[in-house]
Amino acid sequence: MDMEKITMTAQKISFAFEDLYGDREKRAMFDALFNRYLAEVDPAGVMDPYDAIVSLGRAAPDEFDQMVKEMQKMKLIHD
Repeated sequence: MDMEKITMTAQKISFAFEDLYGDREKRAMFDALFNRYLAEVDPAGVMDPYDAIVSLGRAAPDEFDQMVKEMQKMKLIHD
């Protein structure tokens, strides 16, 4: 996968997470997805979400794509 696409998508997700953090329901949706997908690259959960998302994109591009699709389906991010 193109590194520029990974970083731009990670930035979009990070901004959306910050923007929607005050919405408990949306925050819970992000947390569930982050716990499921980012645990592989950040098992201790200590990385900044942006860095963990980029790591996922590098290490497991198929899972990265699936996470993005789920976020779009849940309307957490837009195309």
